[in-house]
Amino acid sequence: MTARTTRVWPVGLTAAVALAAAAPARAAPPEAPPATARVVLRSTDADTGTPLSGARFELWREANDRAGLQSSGQDADERHGAVCVTDAKGICSVELPTGETYYALQTEVPAGYERPEEPFADFDLGEGAAREGTVVNVPNRRRDAAYAGGIRVRKRDGKTGAPLHGVVFQIWKETNGTTGLQTAGVDADHRARPGCATDADGTCDFEGLADGAYFLVEKDVPEGYVLPRNPVAGPWRLDGASGRRLVVTVYNKRAEQIPTVGGNDGRRARTVRSGAPLE
Repeated sequence: MTARTTRVWPVGLTAAVALAAAAPARAAPPEAPPATARVVLRSTDADTGTPLSGARFELWREANDRAGLQSSGQDADERHGAVCVTDAKGICSVELPTGETYYALQTEVPAGYERPEEPFADFDLGEGAAREGTVVNVPNRRRDAAYAGGIRVRKRDGKTGAPLHGVVFQIWKETNGTTGLQTAGVDADHRARPGCATDADGTCDFEGLADGAYFLVEKDVPEGYVLPRNPVAGPWRLDGASGRRLVVTVYNKRAEQIPTVGGNDGRRARTVRSGAPLE
């Protein structure tokens, strides 16, 4: 039997280019669609926390690098196509791309209610929102609501008792029947009023509150002080037994001084990191 020999002929540059041109082009892989997150808008009674149906929202994306929402003019932010109307449970949901800042603008209010004190609610959708989603709470107040309750917050230095200016608080009302304060999720407690900062006398007032139990959440402190380990205080009961007026005093500790080393041997003094050994 005679062995067969296969000869391989070299292909010149011109032929190789022609063969490459004749080969079918490979399609580029399709780009992965952007991640999206489920956003739940929650409309509630500002005083009782009762879910409200019929609240209509527009969604806007921050697009002009200016603070707050601009919904008109040539330099307006970008309106998202979704419109959201709350159901009997006071909620509605939309899917939005992550990695952006958005605004929920309430364009129609539930029957018998006023527009919210803050015309829009802003929220950021980070990468984690694609897994967990996010809930945005927007309260409305009845047109005929008239509540006389009030809580005065007094902020003091924990050592000297001196009043502290510029401490920022939120006030939340217990509405879900679960022990403690829940500030996130569809069944969260109710943020009763916009934030309040203490004045030169170290006080701030939350007025027009309905009867119920309230929590204070400390959000910011003056320079030189530290937030308490647990920033939530309460709950306190506001009702006829208390005369519907409460005064709450909260104390803050000063920040610990960080030691410095050096300076006596001609070298420049330096600050030691917390936990670092002194040399």
